[in-house]
Amino acid sequence: MVINVKDSFYNDSDINSFIQHKLDEFVPDGGHTTYAYAVMNKKDPSQMRIINNNPQWFDIYLERKYQFIDPVIIRALSSVEDFAWDHQMMVSTGYMLPRIFNESSRHNIIQGHTFPLHDYMNNLAILSLINYQQMDFDLRDNRASVQSFFITLHQRMLSRYSNIYQKKKVFLSPREQQILQWVYAGKTYGEIATILAITERTVKFHMSNVMKKLGVNNARHAVKLSMELRLLDV
Repeated sequence: MVINVKDSFYNDSDINSFIQHKLDEFVPDGGHTTYAYAVMNKKDPSQMRIINNNPQWFDIYLERKYQFIDPVIIRALSSVEDFAWDHQMMVSTGYMLPRIFNESSRHNIIQGHTFPLHDYMNNLAILSLINYQQMDFDLRDNRASVQSFFITLHQRMLSRYSNIYQKKKVFLSPREQQILQWVYAGKTYGEIATILAITERTVKFHMSNVMKKLGVNNARHAVKLSMELRLLDV
């Protein structure tokens, strides 16, 4: 199941279903291996997408924003090397966070192995293979293949989203993009009207069209979404 959070961060259902299918094909289906492929904006960690096969836990995880206190995420943010983890390992390294471990253990999130990746979009991407019994394959023998699969998978996701972003950029007219850029710069509608030598009513008309095309209700959300979709020169 793909987790749908209430934002636009990597939320295309077709792309995410494709990624999930690839994960289902790759991860052994022994009935006790959970996978979690997560992408988090390092500038704004509240923006996170997790594709996984244990939605009961990861729905709770995202709802309570556990990425802010998750010791696996904390370690992955300062690591480029994969690592194994369990409750005792995290305690021994100083991450004493019983709240998240007590809850996760009830969903069979007890021990696992995480592969971190820091991409060119300033995201932290991780692939975690989580198990509560012996894993169906030995990671020591398959570490290189998992790493290779993960890099390829994440690049496929970024490339597919890039194609969508480029299409969305085209359907905003040059004037709409221009006004959106000035709104991002903090200018009022009146100031934009003066800069572009048009009426304030015209500025509002174009911004109304921008908001309709982006599916948002106000200019602030339009700017936020435009930054995520790379529609702005920032």
